[in-house]
Amino acid sequence: MSPVPRLQLRVFVVVLAALLPACATLNPPRSELAERVGHSDLDVSALRVRVRDLARRFSGLLEVAADEIAAHSGSPETARAMLTFKANAVPTMQGALFQPDPVAALLDAWALLAQLQDALPKTATGASPELLAKAQRSLGDMESQVEAVWREITGSENVSSARARVHAWAAEHPLVGTLVARESTAPLLASVTESSGGGLLKKAAGLLEGTRDITARVDLYAASLPRQARWQAELVAADAMNAPALQSAMAELARTVDILDRVGGMVANTPALVARERAAVLEALDTERRSLQDFISGEREAILVGVGHERAAVVDAVHAERVGALQQVDGLAHGWVDHAFDRAGHLVDRVFLWLLALVALGLVGGLVLVVLVTRAWRRA
Repeated sequence: MSPVPRLQLRVFVVVLAALLPACATLNPPRSELAERVGHSDLDVSALRVRVRDLARRFSGLLEVAADEIAAHSGSPETARAMLTFKANAVPTMQGALFQPDPVAALLDAWALLAQLQDALPKTATGASPELLAKAQRSLGDMESQVEAVWREITGSENVSSARARVHAWAAEHPLVGTLVARESTAPLLASVTESSGGGLLKKAAGLLEGTRDITARVDLYAASLPRQARWQAELVAADAMNAPALQSAMAELARTVDILDRVGGMVANTPALVARERAAVLEALDTERRSLQDFISGEREAILVGVGHERAAVVDAVHAERVGALQQVDGLAHGWVDHAFDRAGHLVDRVFLWLLALVALGLVGGLVLVVLVTRAWRRA
């Protein structure tokens, strides 16, 4: 074969390789699950945009519902329970809605909302019925938004069967402990999609996150992670005197650091804008950490100052008691001396009177003796 045909063949292969991605872009793929669930015209890209927008809105709504219960309950225990609730629910909801397959992400978020509806009354035990009812209505509104997207996917207005399956699965798999150990919704996904279309695969193969998904995820994390770090710091400050609770809070902080590590891995494949966002998140986290350290140092110094004041007060009280005791003893001593001198004065007076009486008797006796002697002398 001559060199010219070889050169033409190489040019043709290069041009063909360059045109293949463009053809793939012109015909965006649909999720395998989306194709088998219903007959919606939404492709993977459009459905992902809808689902990613739910992640942004649901994170804010969960935070607002927890903050309202904590602010109006008036109970420190309820406020701490709501702080733990949103610190777990917000990142779990974001992770559910950022799965590669948007149909699986939507159903996972649906199941999580059903689990949260069952777990909220058990978590906010000290909240009033009005606050709980308002929070449940907010969760119900979020579920209605998920059902609206599900109707578009399935092309059916009746989603009662899927809703019943989701709530039955949530009742069989309640949330216990941290949401990181939450049960997988893969069996529920197969059950619901099978009832909707039949013959479904368990997962959609070949779906990878693109640059837009990574950028959307990082944007959401950049807005949410500083608040999550602040919640973890508040948990640490509230449990500073409780060792088991402090270990739990440190575990939550370690989980936040793991999330930041994953964000760092995604940043390596994203534009420079994502790198700046990551730096801002790390700076905010460092600021929160320094604020927490300053708060703990201030509390320790305040405790030491209080102990010093108490010690000085005790020393002053002991000194005052000692001075009072000495004054009382001195008064008693003076009283005893005065009493002794009074008794001695009476005794001296009596002794003096007796001596005076003896002298008088002596004089009288002498006079009598002199008279007797004189009479005897005269007689003689």
